[in-house]
Amino acid sequence: MADSTSSSTPNVSSPASTTTSISQATSSAVFVLNALEKIATTKEARKNKALKETVQNTQALLKTGGEPPEGQTRSTMILSALQAAIDTRSATLMTISLDCLGKFITYNYLADIEDEVAQSQVMERIVDSICDCFIGEDTDEKVQLQVIKTLLDAVYATSNPVHQSSLLKAVRTTYNIFLLSRNSANQNIAQVTLTQMVDHIFRRINIDQRPFSVDLVSDAPSTDEKQIKEQNGKKENQYKPSTQTPAEHEEHDTSFQDQIIVEANIARSEMELKLPAGRASDNSEFINDTANVFKEEEVLTNPGVAESADRTQQGEVELPISMNEQEKHDSEMTETEETENDLYIKDAILVFRALCKLSKKPISSEWANDMRSYFMRSKLLSLHLILTILTSHMNVFTSPSVSFTATSNDGSTRQRVNPFIQEVKQYLCPSLGRNAFSVVPQVFDITLEILSRMVQGLRIYLKKEIEVFFREIFLRVLEMRSASFQQKNTLLKVLLRICNDPQTLIDIYLNYDCDQGSLDNIYERLVNILSKITTSHIFPNHPKDDIHSHSSAVSSPAHPKHPKNVMIPPPLTTDTVQHTEKLSGVNTHLSESAIRFRSLECLVAILRSLVTWYTNGSVSVTAGSRLDDDQSSVNTPRDSEDLNGRLMSHSNASGARLSPAVLGNNGSSTNVSTPTTPLDDPEQFETLKHRKQIIQEGVRQFNWKPKKGLQMFAKNGFLDLKDHTSVARFLLNTEGLDKTQIGDFLGEGDADNISIMHAFVDELDFSNMKFVDALRAFLNTFRLPGEGQKIDRFMLKFAERYVHLNPNTAYVLAYSVIMLNTDLHSPRVKGRMTLEDYIKNNRGIDDGSDIPNELLEGIYDEISKNEIKLKDEVEAASEAALFGTAPNGALNMMGLQNALVIAGIARDVRREAIQAATEEMGSKTEAMFRNMLASRRRAGENDTITFYSASHIEHVRPMFEVAWMAFLAGISGPLQESEDLETVNLCLEGFKNAIRIICLFHTVQSEDVDLQRDAFVTTLTKFTFLTNLNEMRAKNVEAIRTLLEIAAVDGNYLKGSWKEILSTVSQLERFQLITSGVDQGTLPDFTTKRPQQPPSMNKNSVDLARRSSTFARRQVRSNAQLSLTEEVASAGSSQALVLAADKLFTATVNLNGNAIVDFVRALCEISWEEIVSSAHLEHPRMYSLQKLVEISYYNMNRIRMEWSNIWAVLGEYFNKVACQSNINVAFFALDSLRQLSMQFLEKEELPHFKFQKDFLMPFREVLANNPEVTIKDMVLRCLSQMILARAQNIRSGWKTMLSVFATGARETSETIVQMTYDIVRSLTGERFRDIVASGTFPDYISCLVEFAKNKKFQKISLPALDMIKDTIPRMLEIAQKNQTIEITDAHGPGAQTVQSGDDFLVKFWFAVLFGFREVTMKSDDVEVRKRSLQYLFDTLKQYGSKYSPEFWTTITRQIVFPLFDDLKPDSDHHRHMSPEDISVWVSTTMIEALRNVVDLYTHYFDNMRDMMRHVLGLFSVCITQDNDTLARIGCECLEQYIDGNVDKFDGQCWDMITETFDSLFEQTTANGLFDDTQDLVVQVQAEAANNSNQQLQQMGADGVGAVGMIEVSEERQRGFQQVIVKCVLQLMLIQTVNELLSKDSVYCAYPAGHLMTLMACLGKSFHFAKKFNEDSDLRMALWRFGFMKQLPNLLKQETSSGGCYVSVLMRMYANLENISDRDELRADIERILIPLCNEIFTLYTELDHESKPKNIAAWTPVVISILNGLAQLQDEDFLKHLPRFYLAAVELLGQDHMLPEIRVALRTLLIRVGKAYKITTEP
Repeated sequence: MADSTSSSTPNVSSPASTTTSISQATSSAVFVLNALEKIATTKEARKNKALKETVQNTQALLKTGGEPPEGQTRSTMILSALQAAIDTRSATLMTISLDCLGKFITYNYLADIEDEVAQSQVMERIVDSICDCFIGEDTDEKVQLQVIKTLLDAVYATSNPVHQSSLLKAVRTTYNIFLLSRNSANQNIAQVTLTQMVDHIFRRINIDQRPFSVDLVSDAPSTDEKQIKEQNGKKENQYKPSTQTPAEHEEHDTSFQDQIIVEANIARSEMELKLPAGRASDNSEFINDTANVFKEEEVLTNPGVAESADRTQQGEVELPISMNEQEKHDSEMTETEETENDLYIKDAILVFRALCKLSKKPISSEWANDMRSYFMRSKLLSLHLILTILTSHMNVFTSPSVSFTATSNDGSTRQRVNPFIQEVKQYLCPSLGRNAFSVVPQVFDITLEILSRMVQGLRIYLKKEIEVFFREIFLRVLEMRSASFQQKNTLLKVLLRICNDPQTLIDIYLNYDCDQGSLDNIYERLVNILSKITTSHIFPNHPKDDIHSHSSAVSSPAHPKHPKNVMIPPPLTTDTVQHTEKLSGVNTHLSESAIRFRSLECLVAILRSLVTWYTNGSVSVTAGSRLDDDQSSVNTPRDSEDLNGRLMSHSNASGARLSPAVLGNNGSSTNVSTPTTPLDDPEQFETLKHRKQIIQEGVRQFNWKPKKGLQMFAKNGFLDLKDHTSVARFLLNTEGLDKTQIGDFLGEGDADNISIMHAFVDELDFSNMKFVDALRAFLNTFRLPGEGQKIDRFMLKFAERYVHLNPNTAYVLAYSVIMLNTDLHSPRVKGRMTLEDYIKNNRGIDDGSDIPNELLEGIYDEISKNEIKLKDEVEAASEAALFGTAPNGALNMMGLQNALVIAGIARDVRREAIQAATEEMGSKTEAMFRNMLASRRRAGENDTITFYSASHIEHVRPMFEVAWMAFLAGISGPLQESEDLETVNLCLEGFKNAIRIICLFHTVQSEDVDLQRDAFVTTLTKFTFLTNLNEMRAKNVEAIRTLLEIAAVDGNYLKGSWKEILSTVSQLERFQLITSGVDQGTLPDFTTKRPQQPPSMNKNSVDLARRSSTFARRQVRSNAQLSLTEEVASAGSSQALVLAADKLFTATVNLNGNAIVDFVRALCEISWEEIVSSAHLEHPRMYSLQKLVEISYYNMNRIRMEWSNIWAVLGEYFNKVACQSNINVAFFALDSLRQLSMQFLEKEELPHFKFQKDFLMPFREVLANNPEVTIKDMVLRCLSQMILARAQNIRSGWKTMLSVFATGARETSETIVQMTYDIVRSLTGERFRDIVASGTFPDYISCLVEFAKNKKFQKISLPALDMIKDTIPRMLEIAQKNQTIEITDAHGPGAQTVQSGDDFLVKFWFAVLFGFREVTMKSDDVEVRKRSLQYLFDTLKQYGSKYSPEFWTTITRQIVFPLFDDLKPDSDHHRHMSPEDISVWVSTTMIEALRNVVDLYTHYFDNMRDMMRHVLGLFSVCITQDNDTLARIGCECLEQYIDGNVDKFDGQCWDMITETFDSLFEQTTANGLFDDTQDLVVQVQAEAANNSNQQLQQMGADGVGAVGMIEVSEERQRGFQQVIVKCVLQLMLIQTVNELLSKDSVYCAYPAGHLMTLMACLGKSFHFAKKFNEDSDLRMALWRFGFMKQLPNLLKQETSSGGCYVSVLMRMYANLENISDRDELRADIERILIPLCNEIFTLYTELDHESKPKNIAAWTPVVISILNGLAQLQDEDFLKHLPRFYLAAVELLGQDHMLPEIRVALRTLLIRVGKAYKITTEP
């Protein structure tokens, strides 16, 4: 047997080779002589003279070695003798001759013929002679065997290989022997020989391992947004040839075909003549069929369009020959060799085509169930041979080097690449489409095997065909209820192979699920169907059948491999082939279990493939990267792509692995730029998938409400609603739209709908169609509505479109046809319309004329025989038999029918219907391929198809997302129902892979990803049944083990799902304790107390909801009595499981930073649930709490940032646990904290790190929140122990410890407070320097402050204050040593390292002073407040000289002034004090603080000059308080402050003082007396007008107001009280001013300008009071309305302000002190003073002594002051102003009751008058 190398030897004989052949022939002549001798000795030879003579002549020639006769050669003479022996038809002679012919061919006896053409012709005659020896089934068995051997030698001949007709005849004869021979051994030999022949025919094709040096071209744009938009309309291909397809010469093809047909006819005639009488017709039918099939057909039938169509439909690319490459490859390669290889290719094509035709031939029903029939065995053998070819020679189909040279009419040559793809599309695909629905299991099985090979090996060439395979075969068969379990099992085996191939699986998703041109989502639909099968309900009590034994019984045996990798089909002899009936007795339940198991295998295989794809392609090719050709093998993400590099290069012409080129007609190539993005960019495919989902959603909405669906399409840019033509085309071309909805929408009467309907009809083409055919085509695009008006509009438009000139007749006729169709086929119509009625109804419709009766009769006949129906309805009706379920009925009639069928009494009508529907589906699928082929031929080169080859790992995520719920349902259903461990392990593997996929894409931040992960983990957790121990089985233990494995592998990405896993671990420990004998009552199940969560993740899955409810019911059952099998108990408590659970915690050190936080958080939640559920027990369950402590030890060596994040969760949890009501839990938590802290403090903390502080924080929270004194005591003892053992390593921990002690200082328990104080006092004595060095001195002070503020224990508070004071000298001592110390401001942002010195002192002093302030402000003990205030101001006075002005400012704002924050209305301190406490606070602490402030700021006035405004503001706040005492003290302090510092004031200070007085007078002016009382005055005046004077007097005597009926609100009453307070405060302020200015030091220092401003304030107050006193109506109204108990007046304010006003002005005017600035303002003073004095004199003289004695008494001092002032004026001034006052002064003498004081003042004035006017002389 020759291999491919020898088969490529050129068929040219050199002289040397000829000599060698002759010598071989001579040496082997003995074989010929022996054969001739045997022939000569036979009886037949002796009787046949011609034969005898021929044999003798040949013997003589061979023995003597002489020359043959002229015109002959040795070989021809030998052949003549052998042919003569064969012609005798003797079995013996034929056997001898055939054996000799085999040797003749093997030893190349034809070498003596010099003409090669003659050699070929002789070889063809030899083959004919051999084939003629077989004449049918009556041929002798030995002859049959010898024919097989000889034909095999002929086919394997290397020197003179047989081609075309001879080859086909040899194959056909062997084929016929296999089928017709009665000997089983001969059948088997023929089958094996035929397999070897076919293998050799394909093997001898020369497949160059190096592809042609040609660049592939793609006219499709690169994968950018433009490509995505263009794909919305139609799918683009990635290859578009640029040259015309040449072919062989037509004349040669025609003559060659005719010659083969003639030879075949002659062979059949000769065979009939040679058959014995009466046997000529026995096998004639079958022999004729095979002869017709095996006749040679031309490979290239049309040099023009047809060939171009063939190439374009397979996506093929022309590869012109590059002569340079050919010369490099083989310098001796000639055109003859190319022609020889072309012959080999054509031979293979012819054989392959013949096998496809044989496999497609239908089998009549009488032979359908007979596996030994010729037709069935023929079909099986042809299919097996096709499978052998595809399996062993797939490279022949896919290699671009497999091409044959063709010469076009213009003489140019081209290469036709992958010619076998066309054969597959044209012949094999239709055959498979029909055979895939065969009811014969063997046919079905082998067909699916072929489909599997095609999907895996040829998918890039058969994109559309494979879509049909999946949609119409794979998925449809799986959904068919009528499909046998054998069929489904076989199909699932094939699908399993596909599902195990990641490349194929992801390619399917990219090219169909993401392709808008593909209506179905094949991958998604496949997963959903598989999931549905696995979740189909069966009785769980039935055991699962043996899958492997069952599948081996159903499927055909595996094909054994030939030593040379030839795939040998199983024996198909009549003795070994199986009968269909033997396979029908499979148990139904067992088969259903097998199907469910196979489906589960497929689902898990898909998940496994997705994980494998990601794992093998861990380095993804990012979008925008470019891979050159020479780098493709290095950078390919996947090994599988490397193996199929050229295959994928073919498919991805615009991908990154190829360099596109533009091919010219002359075979040259022009390089073009390479696209910069990979063809399968994941982002673009996600966009395509999203767009397809939009289309599917739009179709769904359209089928519900057409207008809503169209709006959605328009919104997303698929159509323009304003363009009615666009809408019509969309409705016409979009798959999936409900034709009933289309009809209803187009039939609406709206103008837009009618316009769209017209555009819709205009898109249809009825050219060259008969009327009824056109009407059928029209009505097949939509379902005609039932309303008459709508039908009328449709028919009118149809008629217009069909007949342009006169549509009226067509309209009426069309309407008539619709009515006829309804009348003849509607079940509601009882009386059918006859032909005569129809003709009668259509009379005169052609403009008054009749339509010819022949036309009407033809229409009637066609409608009556063939109802006008929608194709969709017809298909739906046929599919109902396949996918529907037959009802059993009330009496179970279906069971009765089945019983009758089995008994042979009744026909199996349902089976016949199903079989008919199945055949119809096969015919439909076959027609699909034919229509696909025809449409591509019509489209020509414009119809291009792009196949995308996946190369990115990112495709895994969307593939899982679209089907994750189906995966979950598919693998959880069998896990729940099955007890078989193999099934359980498969389901658990599915869970592992699914969760693995989710975790692989952990970087995707999406709620959907979290939902998916939680759904799978939660479901798997429920399957552990640890919450329902009574129902635990071995599978539940396996689920636990799987969950632990998942946690170990994917722990870094489980996030929130850790809670479910750790809950399972906790429940596992509980289970192990129970099985070990612990009372179940002491171990409550904490999961039963969890709040029920709504099953939102299962809302789209009915099965999952059902299983969830099942879980809920099972969990409710009582676990009082635990009944477990020993197997489950031992498995659940096995050492391996225990170690796996423990390893989960020890392995936490390997988790990343985020994962360990998720782990700890989940474990904390589980621990809390454990504790809460068992808190009522004496010893609660603390398993998870113990594990928390363990993992804390394990992970304490992590980097500090990670540990800080862990402890943020752990610390908070320890806070909560240590405050638990159960004392044992709290003690355990605290003890664990102590141990962890001791270990943590063993490590020295680096500077500027604060991990110790965070770590110890739980101690403070526990002490503050746990009410148990014993727990608080334990906290303090833990800290004390840590100080004793680890004090040298404590750094930032001091801060937390001091905060703990501060918390302890606030306790109400004397024991705790005393213990805390003792610890702090010990620290003060032993670790004070460590505290200072660690920067926590402010925290230390804060701790002591808390002791001092404790209101219950004064005996501790006072010593704590002393400790604060005692720190001052110790800190000053430390500062003197010039050490670098870190001081942390307890109230600042953080620590600061400062040098000892001023900055250090600032930090230190502030802490101490702030502590004193806090105690003063917040202590409830008066003695403590007093001492703290004393210590504060003593410290300030003693050490204040060292403070900088800036620090003084800080002290003022943050230490001193906050003491008076209680004066603010929104003060927190003030709000928490009762009125009594406030009174005590003001009378003690506040007043003392004010006096200390005056003393302090007087003492350090120069240092605090800048704070003067704030000090004055403080006094102002005090003065304006409602508290009389505080206001008075404020006035005193203001007076004292001014008096004490008067000599230090400068102009700016006087400005502030004057502004302060001005502001105070303004704030204390009672403007409310006039602003808010006018309504009262009006009411009083109105009331007075209505009453008599007597009534008024009576009213006054009784003290009852006449306006008593008028009510005044309480709010107004309170508001008026504020007015009264202002009057009091202003009077107090006037007195303060009077007292200040009466002091000579203040008066003399007060600048005149500022003094005049102050006088203006007094003047305003004077006139305000005078105005009020004169308004009697207002005063009366206030009294009558009850605002005052007596008639109000401001007499004291008037006289006080007036007196001070006059006295100061008099003094300024007199200027006896000779102050210069007074003289500068003399004129201004005079202008104010003189009228004022005159006004007062007038007022005083008008007073009645009897009625207003108080007024007289009040004004008398003022008048005396004025009189004395006038008397003291200098002479000039006295004489100037005396005339204005003289008369008024004299009038005073006329008063009856002149006061002595007035008399004395007048006397003095009059004496001065006498002197001034010299009336008297000086005494």
